[in-house]
Amino acid sequence: MDRSENEAWRADLAANLTQYRKKSGLTQTELGEKLNYSDKSVSKWERGEGVPDVSVLVRLSDMYSVSLDEMLGRTKKEEDTPKRRHPILHRAALLLTICALVMISALAVYMLLSLVAPSQENTWMSFVIALPVMFSAMGIAFLAWKEYPWAFGSFSVALWTGCVMFQLLFPIWNVTFIYATGGILQLAALVTCGFILLHKSR
Repeated sequence: MDRSENEAWRADLAANLTQYRKKSGLTQTELGEKLNYSDKSVSKWERGEGVPDVSVLVRLSDMYSVSLDEMLGRTKKEEDTPKRRHPILHRAALLLTICALVMISALAVYMLLSLVAPSQENTWMSFVIALPVMFSAMGIAFLAWKEYPWAFGSFSVALWTGCVMFQLLFPIWNVTFIYATGGILQLAALVTCGFILLHKSR
C-alpha cells in the first residue's frame, strides 16, 4: 500500500468513526468512557492522526452494528447501494403474501361455513378472527428482521383486534374486563420495551 492509499484509508476510517459516533448520539468523552480511552484519543482517531487497536475496532463495529469492512471504508454503506432496496422489496412481498394467505383462509372458512351451515348468521366472523392472526404473523416477521418498532406496532394492533374479536364472539362477557385486560397487556409490553431500550442504551 503506497502513501496515498494509506492516507485515503485513514481518512475514510476517521470519517466513518465520526459519522457513526454522531449517529449514535455520543460525544467523544462518552465514547471514550465506554472504551476506557480518553476523549483525546477519540479525537485523534477522528482526525486521522491515529488508528484504534483491532480490539477497539471490533468493539466499535459491534456497538454501531456495522461490519469491519464498512468501518474501514472498504465497502459502500448499505444505504448507498442498490442492494439495500432488494431486502425491502422482498420483505414487502412477504408481508403482502402473509396478508393474502390469511385473508384467503378466512374467505375459505366463510364459504365453507356458508355451505355447511347456511342458517348460521355469524359466518362473517371468520374475517374478524383473521385480523389478530394476520397482525400477529406480521409481528413475528418484523421480530425476525429485528424491526422492533414495527413488531411492537403489529402486536399492539393484534392485541386490540383480538379484544374486538372476543367482544363479538362472546357478547355475554364483561366488555370492560376484555379491554381492561388488553390495556394491562399493552402497558406490560410498553414497560418491557422501555427496559429493553434502557438496557441497550447502557
